[in-house]
Amino acid sequence: MSRLFHAPRRWLPNELETARVRSEKNFRELRMSEGPEKYRREFDTVEPDVRNALALTKDLLGLDAGTLISEDRLWGVLRYFCGPQVSEEDFWTLVGRKFKKITPDVAAEAAAVIKALLDPRRAPWVVEDRPPTESERDAAILATATLLAHESLRTSRRGEAARTQEDEVAEALLEAGYHQLSGDERKPIDFTDDVPRGSFSREQKIAGAKCDVPARLHDGRLLAIECKVSNGPKNGWKRLLREIGGKSDTWRQQFGSQLVTAAVIAGVYDLKCLERAQEEHSVAIFWQHDLGPLREFVKMAR
Repeated sequence: MSRLFHAPRRWLPNELETARVRSEKNFRELRMSEGPEKYRREFDTVEPDVRNALALTKDLLGLDAGTLISEDRLWGVLRYFCGPQVSEEDFWTLVGRKFKKITPDVAAEAAAVIKALLDPRRAPWVVEDRPPTESERDAAILATATLLAHESLRTSRRGEAARTQEDEVAEALLEAGYHQLSGDERKPIDFTDDVPRGSFSREQKIAGAKCDVPARLHDGRLLAIECKVSNGPKNGWKRLLREIGGKSDTWRQQFGSQLVTAAVIAGVYDLKCLERAQEEHSVAIFWQHDLGPLREFVKMAR
């Protein structure tokens, strides 16, 4: 006779709707509380980098392979002088290989890509092969620093949100009596016994796919906890169904009933998205604003 495991709470539609509304309200309040000050700080941080990029490249007229090699961070700033700005991954594709630092074997091609894609509206003097006027230089610095500050702020928001969620999940597991594995205790998880019962770790791979917080329940099952923040309904479908739901389906194929996929979520989600994640992908839903049910589940799973 097969053993009956303690199941995570399955929420009714009205319960999901109540939690969804609260989560969205929290998200709005957090964003509004930031005001423009956070953006101002980000702009003040990146603006000197933009000025320095112009100085190093002689107002973009002296942009060459040697200049890119001499300054590690330069290529990351110069991407934002392009029209439109070029993402890191697009830049790798255009150059023909992935890299973190400009080396001699990619420098010439990297310089050629940037020069070919420079925004003629922001840098008309490059097209006309002349020095910029003071007003042209100031306008280019303002526009480019604005683009860079926006992207930098978006990236830092995502990183901060992810760290905060994972920290709060870890704290909930510790409060439930679980042990956090240290760096030398952690290893990729291909079998349930790769994680001691009653313990968890931060980011680790389960069957080759990254998991934010994998834990081993006292009853022997793996609990794969994914942390996601959504800034809108469309983003919520991607985060919850495509990313977490897809992983859940893959993990179930390998581990069957020995693995539970959980989503700790915050931000904005459609009710239908939440229902489908729970019903079709067997994802256990927990809310960042109320981790009590997560603590209760991991305590009861014995």
